Amino acid sequence: MKLSREKILRLSHLILDRLNKDEEVEYFADPQEIRQEIVKMISDEMKSDEAIDVLVRRKIESQKRTIVEGSDEWEVL
Repeated sequence: MKLSREKILRLSHLILDRLNKDEEVEYFADPQEIRQEIVKMISDEMKSDEAIDVLVRRKIESQKRTIVEGSDEWEVL
């Protein structure tokens, strides 16, 4: 699933807002730095997911017979 930059930024704000409301969470960095790190973590995770998707698609395409996307066999592979 691909997220736009705007959605990633929105998520980072929601996460930081949630952390601010949690009395058990204490941080010692600037909130903007924390939010930027959250954005970086989400972006890095999205890149990892995309790389995995490419590898999986290559594996599926290398099969001798056609495997329909979304089928049970597709999900297993």
